[in-house]
Amino acid sequence: MVKKVPASGYKDIFNANPATILVMDVDAPSYTILDVNEAYLKATNSDREALVGKSVFAAFPANPTDEVSENIERTIFSFEQAIQTKKPHTMYNYRYDIPIRGTDEFEERWWTTTNIPILNEQGDVSYFIHSPTNVTELYKLAERERAGVEALKEQRAQLLSFFMQAPVGIAILKGPAQIVELINPTLTIIYGKTVDEMLGQPLFDALPHVKGLGYEELLNQVRLTGVPFKGDGYPAPMLRNGKLESAYFNFVYEPFREIDGNISGVIVVALEVTEQFNARKQVEDAEERARLAIDAVGLGIFDLDLLTGEMITSNQFANIFGYDQPVARAEYVKVFHPDDTEARAQAHAEAPATGRLFYEARVIWSDQSVHWVRVEGKVFYNGAGMATRILGTLLDITEQKEAKEALALSEQLLTSITSAAPACLWMSDAEGLLTYINQTWIDWTGMSYEAHLGMGWTDAIVPEDREKATKKFINDCAERRLYESEFRIDHVDGTRRWCVANGRPQFNNDGSFTGYIGACVDITEQKHLQQQKDDFIAIASHELKTPVTSIKAYTQVVEKMLQTKGEAKEAAMISKMDVQINRLTSLIGDLLDVTKINSGKLQFNDQEFDFNQLMNELLEDLQRTMVKHTIEKRFEPTGIVYGDRDRIGQVITNLITNAVKYSPNADKIIVYNSVKDDEVTLCIEDFGIGIAKENINRVFEQFYRVSGEMQHTFPGLGLGLYISSEIIKREGGRIWVTSEEGRGSTFCFSLPLKKHLI
Repeated sequence: MVKKVPASGYKDIFNANPATILVMDVDAPSYTILDVNEAYLKATNSDREALVGKSVFAAFPANPTDEVSENIERTIFSFEQAIQTKKPHTMYNYRYDIPIRGTDEFEERWWTTTNIPILNEQGDVSYFIHSPTNVTELYKLAERERAGVEALKEQRAQLLSFFMQAPVGIAILKGPAQIVELINPTLTIIYGKTVDEMLGQPLFDALPHVKGLGYEELLNQVRLTGVPFKGDGYPAPMLRNGKLESAYFNFVYEPFREIDGNISGVIVVALEVTEQFNARKQVEDAEERARLAIDAVGLGIFDLDLLTGEMITSNQFANIFGYDQPVARAEYVKVFHPDDTEARAQAHAEAPATGRLFYEARVIWSDQSVHWVRVEGKVFYNGAGMATRILGTLLDITEQKEAKEALALSEQLLTSITSAAPACLWMSDAEGLLTYINQTWIDWTGMSYEAHLGMGWTDAIVPEDREKATKKFINDCAERRLYESEFRIDHVDGTRRWCVANGRPQFNNDGSFTGYIGACVDITEQKHLQQQKDDFIAIASHELKTPVTSIKAYTQVVEKMLQTKGEAKEAAMISKMDVQINRLTSLIGDLLDVTKINSGKLQFNDQEFDFNQLMNELLEDLQRTMVKHTIEKRFEPTGIVYGDRDRIGQVITNLITNAVKYSPNADKIIVYNSVKDDEVTLCIEDFGIGIAKENINRVFEQFYRVSGEMQHTFPGLGLGLYISSEIIKREGGRIWVTSEEGRGSTFCFSLPLKKHLI
């Protein structure tokens, strides 16, 4: 027969149950406590009378200092879930502090609670069991463990951060293959790799260029023996920017031990010291070079102890003083020239205050020969600021002294020569600023030497000529070309003088421009003679013009008379005579133009005219007079030019007739034009004898003619190109020539356009 538990027995079981149990009504929001077992009373430090019949929230009010756990709200939520779902509902690890009876304080408690609904026969919840378990100690233990884990994580993160940010290269290599388990960016930069390229790779597979240099053996030795290894200034090739470079390192290999103490790998700490190594080597090289330089230049070395007076010297020092080997200081002092002992003593007296010893003196050798020496030294002081030592050098400067004296004599002689020269001599620097002028120019101008330096020399030029002369000098200097200019100065004697200045550009061995060396000559007398010549030519040309005109008229009359009589032979002779008269007339005209140009009286009747129209008219007329040559035209639309139509036509005619005259073996000349930058350019190209390179710059000079064997082949006074050049320049244009001897020449000029043709 099965024994039955009496009703009162369930009560005993309820109270004896070690689980904390509270039976509660479903009368929300009070949730009245209906019963409570002994375990609950003990767990909550309560008595039955204080709980039964009371609202659970009145019996266990919220801790006013706990503002974050929301324990009342969470408890009500769990009650409602159990009632509504009719299923047990559990809350885990939530805080609900219990009051300390008899005080206003609370004891912190953490619970895991299950609310179990009890259903009646109809299936409704009539009450529920509230069974909390005190997990305070477990919770706090878990929190401590969690805090410990977080602290460890933070410490590991800090260590990893330090590892990754360390200014030295660090890596952990595992196993015999030296697998890269961890490496920081500093070391990957040293290796010329990325972190991803290194991690998980055998070190020497990632760095094949370092294999076989002994580093594998060193790493294995540390891993197997546990003995660290330290290397200073070890070389290793590193692949950087696609090529191997020599690098130098200080490094430490430390054994990596696991928790159990076993060595599983090696910790590498490396610092690149290539710059320091190279710097140290440079210092060593510099010291060696200094030693070699000292030996090469014959420097003597000395070390003077100011406290004892003792001096240590090199063999070279002794040799400079005339001794075969070093001697006592007193012996050196004996050989100083008597006239220099005071200066030497003064230099030594001042050295402690200035920190530097310097003097030059003569020494007398045993053979009575005199030698100049230069002594230089640096003073060293002790902690109290007292001068204790001088380290220095000694140099034999006898040759320099003799050379300096010779140079001084040479400079004095040169100054005397240049001062006595009848021409002005001058020098400038690369900026075109005068650095020297001789006495002759000073005597001409009456200005001081200093006043002429820089650009001051231009102040001596008369105002009317100053701007032109200065501008030409500046332009020639900028172009590094020969300078030549004529100008006037007001002489110190009150007269106005003409001068011509010439300057030849100077260059260093490397081709860099250093300035000018030049001369200036008084050409006043030549100018007067030129004026007299021009006056004579003007008068002679003018006096010749009238009779020549009359002769030409008579010649034309006689030619017609002979033609009328049928005397053709005689008429032809008269016709040839007329041709020569035309040449004479042209020469007279050229002479008159030259005198007008030189005197500034050449007249220009400027007007607007169509440039191409003038060209076509001239070429048509000139082509009729040519027997052999054909003019080939290559014209572009040009525009309107403002200038003297006849004078410009004179230039074109002269250039074309010259092209025909100087190309006797050719059968054509080419005339072409172009327009650029508001200028019209005309060029006449022939295929004749050409011009020698050395004569290119002279073709526009007065009276310049073809020289040598061809001198008498091409008659003329050599004035046509000079006149043409002056006409073009005075019309605001440019004229130039390009030529190759034996191949022909091309003469060109440019004039400013008034307006373009549309």
